[in-house]
Amino acid sequence: MDYIKRKIITEDGSITYRIDDLKENYHSLYGAVTESYFVYLNEGLNYWFQKRNQCECNILELGYGTGLMAYMSFVESNKIRKSIDYTSLEPFPMTIEETKILEYDKFFDSSYISMNFKKFSSIIWEQAQDLSPYFRIAKKQTCFENFKSQNYFDIIFYDAFGYNAQPELWEPNLMRKCFELLNPGGVWVSYCAKGSVRRGLKKAGFKVFRLPGPPGKREMLRAVKE
Repeated sequence: MDYIKRKIITEDGSITYRIDDLKENYHSLYGAVTESYFVYLNEGLNYWFQKRNQCECNILELGYGTGLMAYMSFVESNKIRKSIDYTSLEPFPMTIEETKILEYDKFFDSSYISMNFKKFSSIIWEQAQDLSPYFRIAKKQTCFENFKSQNYFDIIFYDAFGYNAQPELWEPNLMRKCFELLNPGGVWVSYCAKGSVRRGLKKAGFKVFRLPGPPGKREMLRAVKE
């Protein structure tokens, strides 16, 4: 997928990319950092830790993209001092040149950053690495349809491009795959609030919640495997 990416500065000052051929942005134009924190950290990671009261969490991210969510989770793990084992899937990784201009470091408290975003982005693929006492990551260059795992996860960050660009990733069979990959009590979270996706999640066995969305978006979804 050798699409041309166009740099965009979003409303909170953070940078994202747009692929005009797909009519898709990697993040919300209302704020790349704002959206990621609201949807995935607040309604996903922090929600799970509050409900489960555990010190370790296994996360699967669908769509490494710019690396913002992975880096945000890395910083958060050091801040709250809880362990995260993070697996991220991305069939078409960005180049080092594309990630260089993102400059996400300035959006995070430097006292919790043991590795800057540039160095974080250079981590090799296909090899799990411990980046701090609290964070381990494995980046896999594969699509979700082909992904197999002997391990189960506590949270799935479902951050694929939207339905219009990648409808195959929002079909009921993949919602069922998400359900099967999660531990009991596991959480699926996404910016998406499409009715067909919500119904697919329910059919898979999830209890589904429609939540207020981030700035610029009325709703988002969180689903729980009870």
